[in-house]
Amino acid sequence: MNRPLSAARGVSPWAWVLAVSVHILFVMVLVFGVAWQHQVVAPVEAELWSELPAPATVTKPPMPQPAPPPAPAPPPPAPAPVKPVQPAPPPAPSAADIALKKKQERELEAKKQTQNRERAVADQIRQQRAEALKEQQQEEAQRKKAAQLAKAAQDAKAALIDRYKFAIINKIRGNTEVPEGVPSGTTLEVDLTVLPTGEVMMPVKIVKSSGNALYDQAVVRGIMRSQPLPLPAEPELRREFRTTHLQLKHEK
Repeated sequence: MNRPLSAARGVSPWAWVLAVSVHILFVMVLVFGVAWQHQVVAPVEAELWSELPAPATVTKPPMPQPAPPPAPAPPPPAPAPVKPVQPAPPPAPSAADIALKKKQERELEAKKQTQNRERAVADQIRQQRAEALKEQQQEEAQRKKAAQLAKAAQDAKAALIDRYKFAIINKIRGNTEVPEGVPSGTTLEVDLTVLPTGEVMMPVKIVKSSGNALYDQAVVRGIMRSQPLPLPAEPELRREFRTTHLQLKHEK
């Protein structure tokens, strides 16, 4: 017995306060619960209708109408027409200005005329030079052509003279009795004076001896036997044989 009391004495005072508070709260809940159950209920009244009343008309609120579009803004006023600024009329030229302008026009016209005359003279000079150059070229072409023709004629004449010289040499060889022992290749050069008839004027001029007197004399005798020498028919060509140089070479 002593031990439980001592244990009860050791409990905290706060625990005792809490336990008492819980019991008080429990008692209050019981008291209020009983009082609520004994509260007098008010009687309910009801009315009996032979017909049901028409239901109250529920008025629907009007639907909101869309706001009308805003009125278009009025167009801006047209700008006032701008009147063009009329330039001020130029001042009337003075008599001095008119005179100066006329003088300048005369000088310009005189300058144009001078330029035209100079241009015409230059064109004329160029034309004259072109014509002179053309004539010079034509003359040069004619000179070249004449020179070509002259050279061709000279070449033809020389060829013809050579052909007649070859004929004269062949005739002289045919009339020359070459002595025995004259070696082949022995050459004699002579100058002959030939008449237009083909006759040879004596004496025969030995220009270069062959070194063999017998051969030289035999050739001179052959020249005399070959008269008249063959000459061209043209008198102008015959004159080319007035002095004829021959080279006579012995060939076996």
